[in-house]
Amino acid sequence: MARFRATMHPDLQRAHDGLGAATAGLDAASLAAGPAGKWTVAQIVEHLAKGYAGTAHVLGRCLDQDQPKARAVTVKDRVLTFVVVDLGYLPEGRLAPEATRPSDAPPPDIVERALAALGDLDAVAARAEARFGARMPLLNHPIIGPLGVDRWRRFHWVHTRHHLKQIANRLGR
Repeated sequence: MARFRATMHPDLQRAHDGLGAATAGLDAASLAAGPAGKWTVAQIVEHLAKGYAGTAHVLGRCLDQDQPKARAVTVKDRVLTFVVVDLGYLPEGRLAPEATRPSDAPPPDIVERALAALGDLDAVAARAEARFGARMPLLNHPIIGPLGVDRWRRFHWVHTRHHLKQIANRLGR
């Protein structure tokens, strides 16, 4: 597990605080809440945890190998990044990438794992920013394309915010 910094980057802090508040005090029944055919609260949290951990893992590989993993940025990538990251619009109904799909039965400590994964992501992102800068595209998002550390942080906040709305809906809030 990566070492935690004294303070998180503001975008990741918002994700951490929002997820922590949305899931505070939830029991097993609340975590299992969800309409038929849709993800439960626990599955949404597991999906987020897998996304945080996956980004941290590949950023770590960039650092270990001292090279970015991103392909060249296209015009389509710039448009998608603008819509999702800059405007904060994440459309509904898109299938999650396979690597971030939740299991049928997420572990009971999934909230703690997700919050810890955010801390790990923050620490690795800070190291990657120190090494490569905030804007250099380092790795590819499977849908919106190559992103630098600054865009990855913002993406994870936008993505988390999107799912916080779903969690609130599942819990009738």
